[in-house]
Amino acid sequence: MDIIEALDFFDPSRFSFADEEESALKEALLQILAKEGDRPFYREREEGHLTASAMILDPELKRVLAVYHNIYRSLSWTGGHADGERDLLAAAVREAKEETGITKVQPYYGGILSLDLLPVPAHEKKGKAIASHRHFSVAYVLIAPFDQPIRIKPDENSAVEWVEIEEFLDRCSEPHMIGVYEKVFARIQEIRQWKEKACQGFAERLVSWYQTASRELPWRKDREPYHVWLSEIMLQQTRVEAVRSYYTRFLEALPDVAALARVNRQQLMKLWEGLGYYSRAANLQKSAWIIQEEYGGRFPREYEEILALPGIGEYTAGAISSICFGKPYPAVDGNVLRVFARVTELYENVLQPGVKKAVTGKMQQVYLYNQQLGQDPGALTQALMELGATVCVPGKKPRCQICPVKGLCLANRNGTWKSLPVREKKKEKRQEEMTVFLLEKKGRIALRKRPDRGLLAGLWELPHMPSFLTEQQALDQVKRWGYVPLFLQKALRRQHVFTHIRWDMLCYTIKIEEEADMGPEREDFLWAEKSQLKEQLPLPSAFQLFL
Repeated sequence: MDIIEALDFFDPSRFSFADEEESALKEALLQILAKEGDRPFYREREEGHLTASAMILDPELKRVLAVYHNIYRSLSWTGGHADGERDLLAAAVREAKEETGITKVQPYYGGILSLDLLPVPAHEKKGKAIASHRHFSVAYVLIAPFDQPIRIKPDENSAVEWVEIEEFLDRCSEPHMIGVYEKVFARIQEIRQWKEKACQGFAERLVSWYQTASRELPWRKDREPYHVWLSEIMLQQTRVEAVRSYYTRFLEALPDVAALARVNRQQLMKLWEGLGYYSRAANLQKSAWIIQEEYGGRFPREYEEILALPGIGEYTAGAISSICFGKPYPAVDGNVLRVFARVTELYENVLQPGVKKAVTGKMQQVYLYNQQLGQDPGALTQALMELGATVCVPGKKPRCQICPVKGLCLANRNGTWKSLPVREKKKEKRQEEMTVFLLEKKGRIALRKRPDRGLLAGLWELPHMPSFLTEQQALDQVKRWGYVPLFLQKALRRQHVFTHIRWDMLCYTIKIEEEADMGPEREDFLWAEKSQLKEQLPLPSAFQLFL
């Protein structure tokens, strides 16, 4: 975040340990930046320039990673010059790593922790005399794991060590910094309390808001486990608007678990056609068989039993348990992780299993706490889903002005929503090139069945070959399959994206004669009527593109 935007959000009066001089210093610094542009970001401004400092603590907020600074001859926090960097939080992280050798470090609070005008004594650096001057010190608080290698930076410090907060204050030999550090430590504890309050306090507000602000969705009309389960499976990786019609159509055809258990696979996949991720449908039926055989057709009520069903993970088990049976189990998905990360300013990578597990544990405490207050766990689950889908949205600015928990949200307090949640960069999707054949014979289209395992298992597909073939190579391939091509009608190029793979497809539409020769790679395709494709045979979207 640009320092001017960060200063706009910085309000010292929010802290009980307030420093009246900070507000005046903030206004003076904003005026200097408005007048002088980038000049204060460089150390050549002798009358005062910007530096980024950081108090680095362990996750328990008990130890400080301190440096013995050669210039100040004291145990100190880390920090350095902006040197043109306008995002001083990023500069603080950079300096922390350079001065101490740590590689794992992240913000604990995204806002400015302290703003001070600090004196720097005359000194010598790299053989050059530096006159005494002042720093506009912008400070942050960072968290670093205790068990990682540390080292000194010889030209700046002679020691790097973890010390208790009390020891740090005792060993600080700069009298004017004692008050600054005491202010900083008091504010860190206050921020800790804000985070705890945010975790406990937002649930009640959310449930109250949900009662008047929720969308009308077909799967919210009741708490029948079959309905909730089906909707949650359909909504995985799929937009709400796309699911509406599928959900209604699916229930009309298969109104209960018993119907799902006995439907034939082809009809099931036809009902699922276009939703993608077809293993979801297969697992639905596997679970239906288990429910019929082991639970007498009644959906299991215990969380562990629900979690054991095929295709059901912790999120879906939590959703069913809380919504249908009123049990205090959270349903933590991308929406909830985003809301939690922003409300509490969590800067850990939410895609790491350990982080998600920790968030789930904290949410579990929220559910238990609110159940003690008489709150409905299912209402909290649906309120969190609704907030993440309609207010605290991904990929664009959240609608903070209408958020029921904006008063508790630290990302709203500090304007840090753009940085949260933290996610590791996704791996590039593997790209596969293929040539697809739309073979037509007297109004019928050639299909073949995919293997029973793997991507799109057991579904029908248009015949295809790896890599791109020329028109002549495509015609030759048809002959090898044992068919006589009349002519190649047209070629189309399309792409289809799966979770980890991108198919780049070149499709040739080729008319086929009735008579067939015995080719060396003979294929007995299913020649399907178009009505069969529409009503009976499940054809994935990747191939529907060419019909």
